[in-house]
Amino acid sequence: MNHRQILDQALRELPAARASYMRKVADALNGVPALEEREHLMFPVLAAASSGIEPILAPADCARQVVAFMQRHAEGVAHTLYSAAYLQNQKAAMAPWAARLQADIAITIMDQLSNGQVSLNEPKVWRFRADGPGGGTMAGAPFPYGDEEEM
Repeated sequence: MNHRQILDQALRELPAARASYMRKVADALNGVPALEEREHLMFPVLAAASSGIEPILAPADCARQVVAFMQRHAEGVAHTLYSAAYLQNQKAAMAPWAARLQADIAITIMDQLSNGQVSLNEPKVWRFRADGPGGGTMAGAPFPYGDEEEM
């Protein structure tokens, strides 16, 4: 069975930019020796967490966080994955593990932001106001879309 299909199905529900980022993370995880016996455990957790992982880290850095997470929690994830609760409701069963993975990645993002290793390239937001210089007039002329006075 191709376990990546679990992740691919979850990515269909995400916005294109986030899905693309998560595919790059999954590609970086492909063939990692540390996950050789845990790859089947990783994809359900990654699928459950994908909607809450911010695409800020480089995909390879995010992949390293996933590997570290799986090395620490593989036994617990396996217990959940092979439980009756997972068969009944996959999303609910994986939600605690997804939240932990998202938290680990968020901590790494915050650490790297505070150290200056990562910077956010947020788009500029331009705001235009009707009450510019001159108290509602622009260069002495009244603003053309003002409220009409009642007669």
